[in-house]
Formats: sequence, structure tokens, C-alpha cells
Amino acid sequence: MKEDGMPQSGDANSARVRRYAVPEGLTPEQRFEHWRVWYGNAVETPMRLERSEGESPASVSPSAINLAGPGFSLIEMHNTPALGFWAPNPDTTDLRLAYFRKASGLTLDLNGIPEPIPTGSVRFIDTSLGGSFDAPEGFHAQQLNIDRISLNVSEGGLRSLLRLPDLASHPIVGTFVVPALMSWKRPGIDSEASATGEILRSVMATLVGSLLESPVDDEAQKPALSRAVKKYLETSFDNPSLDVAMIAGKFNLSRRSLFYFFETEELRLGERIRALRTRKALELLLQADAQRITYSEIAARCGFTNVQSMRRAIKEFTGMNIREIHKSEPVVHMALQQLRQRLNSAA
Repeated sequence: MKEDGMPQSGDANSARVRRYAVPEGLTPEQRFEHWRVWYGNAVETPMRLERSEGESPASVSPSAINLAGPGFSLIEMHNTPALGFWAPNPDTTDLRLAYFRKASGLTLDLNGIPEPIPTGSVRFIDTSLGGSFDAPEGFHAQQLNIDRISLNVSEGGLRSLLRLPDLASHPIVGTFVVPALMSWKRPGIDSEASATGEILRSVMATLVGSLLESPVDDEAQKPALSRAVKKYLETSFDNPSLDVAMIAGKFNLSRRSLFYFFETEELRLGERIRALRTRKALELLLQADAQRITYSEIAARCGFTNVQSMRRAIKEFTGMNIREIHKSEPVVHMALQQLRQRLNSAA
């Protein structure tokens, strides 16, 4: 594998983030040629790029980032206007899901017939057969590759998935897949390859199980679902109506499954909701103008149903009564920092 290539899947003991940008000091023609050579060696299925007819070489400014780990890879590309062609590759075992974030004018040929791909589309891609694409200027896509064997997807199941139209409106895509594709480029992600791979396999297993109407056990879904629930809680904790029934309904889960996903967490489900509300309450109480906000107003803004429930939560997480907050601000700051760390470490 070339040093500047993007591997389709990492080996069992490695993970690496790779970035691509056109080097400085090249002519427009040289910039496209550099991208073409790099791209042709960057994917498991050899790809040949040609410039789109009528496109100015001055517009060549592609970039890419890839994370490859054990049994998976993620690729995000901002492409230059180009035509791409690939030969059949029957040896591939990856299940590939593409999210076309910006694709106005894109055409994709996977079955001998060029097909327009709207912006926002989510599709399974098969590179075991030959194909081509015509990408416009500004094309932006993300692709998730997972070892198909690890998902127990048969050849028949694969053919069924590849026949599916745009999946953008599928609830699991919006709830799990797209958020996973949007949130992986954080600092230090290459040191978290095993955990990231586990979440991505869980995301794909959940989606595939739904599409093929095949059972997916709770253990396989746990990483994806628990992560999605946590993100949902981060944006919904201030809703006083938020409870287990609402969360279970949002994710189409039984209460039993929902509690199972959090049974090994440091913060169980109910405790996590209280911790999020307490974090916000402490932040408000420590503000310089907090004296002008009543306890009832703070409780309401944090999702507590009443002041008494807020008092109990603050006591639970800090060991202090609410009236002691302003008398011991350094201690409260420390308690708030510890609470943030507990929430982040379990995210």
C-alpha cells in the first residue's frame, strides 16, 4: 500500500488517519494529475479518473480524509470535477454505504445505466462489478466500508441491499448512520479505532437487520443505540416530559432493551438524565447574574419538574445543598468539572 493511499480496511493491529490535499506549486494540469495518480492507488478497486469535458483545470482542488481500522474504513472526499471508471473486483468483501452530502449533477452507473444521484442520497455501492461516475464540481461524499463477513450478510442479502433505492428517509439512517458519519473526525480518533469500529459495525448491523428484516441481537445493536441515545439526551434533557417511555418510543425499543444498553455504564439511563440536568443547573447557579434567576426558573430551564427534584439531584452529584453553592464556588467548580468528565467519558 502506498504511503499516501487510503486503505479500504485496516489490519488487526493498526488504525490510521490519512489526509490528502493537492500540493502547492503545481500547475492546474499537474494538480489534476497528482490527484488522479493518488486516487487511482487510494481505493481497493482500482479507479481511473479523467477530467470532465469542458471543465477548467483551474477548478481542481480535491481533498480527502480517511480513517482505517480493523475491519472497517471511513472515507470523506471533496472531489474535483471528474469522470471515474473502475473494473470488476470480485474479491472484495466490503459492504459499502455511501452518503452523497453534495452531489448536484452527479451520475452513477452501477448496472450499465447512468443514474442521477440527488444530494443527500444514501446508497449501498457494489464495486465487485464494473461501473463509473461523473462527479460535478464541489462533489462531497462519505463512504463507510465494513467487512461483510463480520455482519453475516450472505450473497443473497447483499444483492437485496444493492437493489434498494435511496435510503435517506429511512429512520435508522437519520438516527444512527448519518450522525456516525458526521462525528468521526474528532482529534485522537485514530487512537480509538477499536471502539469506533465497534460502533460502526453496530450501526451497519442495525441498518442491515432492519432492511433485510432479519433479527439483530441486542449485543450487536448496543454500541450504536447507546451512542445515539446519549446524543439524543444531550439535546433533549431540558424537556421535563423526557422519560424512559419517550426515549423507548423515539428509538422503537422496549424498555427492557433500553435499560440493557445502559446496564454496564457508569451512568445508568435515569442517572444520566439527572446528571445532564444537574450540569446545566450548576452552570446557571454559578453565573454572575444567577442571583436574579429564581430556583424555580433554573429548575424549569434544566428540565426538572420542580425545585425539590433539582435539590435532590444537586445533592446526589455534589454532596452539597443548593444554598451552599454560592458559599463554596471553588468546590462547586470542581464538582461541575468532575460531572462533565463523567458525562464525557461515557459518551
